[in-house]
Amino acid sequence: MSPLPEGRGCVVLLLLLLLPWAAAVAQPKTMDFTGPFVVSGILVEGNRQTKEKIILRELTFREGDTLPSGDLYGRLARSQENLLNLGLFNFATLLPTFLGPHEVFITITVGERWYWWPQPLIRFADPNFNTWWLTKDLSRLNFGLELNRFNMRGRNETLSALVQLGYSRRFGLRYKVPAFDHDQQWGAEVEGSYREQDEITIGTLANKRVLLKTPAQNIFRQWHAGASATLRRTHDLRHTWSIFWNDVAVQDTVLLRNPEFLSRGSRRAEFLTLGYSVVFDRRDSRAFPLSGSYAKLELQHSGLGPEQPEVTNLQAAVQRSWKKGQRWSFGGSLAGKVSAGSGDHYFLQEGLGYGDYMRGYEYYIIDGQHWFLGKANLLFALVKPRTYRVEAIPFEAFRTLYVAVYLNAFTDQGYVADAVNGAANPLANQWQQGYGLGLDLVTSYDQVLRMEWAVNRLSETGFYLHFTQPF
Repeated sequence: MSPLPEGRGCVVLLLLLLLPWAAAVAQPKTMDFTGPFVVSGILVEGNRQTKEKIILRELTFREGDTLPSGDLYGRLARSQENLLNLGLFNFATLLPTFLGPHEVFITITVGERWYWWPQPLIRFADPNFNTWWLTKDLSRLNFGLELNRFNMRGRNETLSALVQLGYSRRFGLRYKVPAFDHDQQWGAEVEGSYREQDEITIGTLANKRVLLKTPAQNIFRQWHAGASATLRRTHDLRHTWSIFWNDVAVQDTVLLRNPEFLSRGSRRAEFLTLGYSVVFDRRDSRAFPLSGSYAKLELQHSGLGPEQPEVTNLQAAVQRSWKKGQRWSFGGSLAGKVSAGSGDHYFLQEGLGYGDYMRGYEYYIIDGQHWFLGKANLLFALVKPRTYRVEAIPFEAFRTLYVAVYLNAFTDQGYVADAVNGAANPLANQWQQGYGLGLDLVTSYDQVLRMEWAVNRLSETGFYLHFTQPF
């Protein structure tokens, strides 16, 4: 083979020397997405009625913010929880699009709920379904219509009107504005109602309610009106100041059975109630929490004059849930109440058995001036939380279905101090406890059904139904 010409050989040699460099230049560079990331833009989709500012208010970041890479997905997850806890959406997704090593664009997609709810009303006059089921007395049901207009004007405002007949006749109107200022920090609520009935609870004996009925006339009537203001500077902390006016009257027969039902020797009481509360809420779901923290402190005083009842209540609650993996969750709560003056005004006294109760004691009322309640739950997801899309449903607001089923092991501990009627109610002034197993069903629109088997300290067992979360 003859050698290459001298000039051509130099060209080939030069190409061989430049080939590794050319290959390196031609190979695409790997982008370094280690952050931090600047939020270059936010796009909101799916909000046909809801104003965009209502959605942006719940985000833990703003356009132009710089987020560390380790904090980005945590901020997105918490923002999604805030949006769902508004109760306005069936779903909310936040999708990041990385435009460069240090730039991210966020797309928010929401599915709005149905906001008009002309809801037929069926409520139990007894403290819970289980107590009512003992008699199955249809006359002890309240029925009527509750009309709710959620998300009015697309600003998360709520207008509610109530017409209730049956055991207790009640008529009410309420309007709530979560935020009315430019910074969406101050909110307000006004309400008014009237209630009358021909049977009331005038006391407890052996931890059972003592009922008094006057079929020919109303034994009880109440006018109620008030307003509250809220301040929410941050997502998780809310302050509320409230003032309410009440005008309550009963028949003379009530005074004969319990002279201190309202005030000593009085069948009518008009009084103001002032209140303040502060709430810290960082739960993943307010309807059925699996992780996060909640705390509330509330101070309330009823009566501002010499002829008004003087009752002061201080109530506190803390709750914490931990989620372990995809199926396990553990939660616990502590709550308590202390009061001054409530022993002289039965109408303004409430122990355990109504809004706050121990599982396994659904058939009892443990009245008293002070109480403590602790609860613990261990949940296992038999059906993990999941959303289903059903296109056959004609209305878009109902096509997204949410379903989750949990096996629940629980225990409750409590104590009620009653210095007035404790001798006639043996469950007071003693430590009580209950435990058991349950099955919890959580569905769309924050609906909860709990079916529980429980044992109490008296070794009594029972099967109970509830329609709210346990805490």
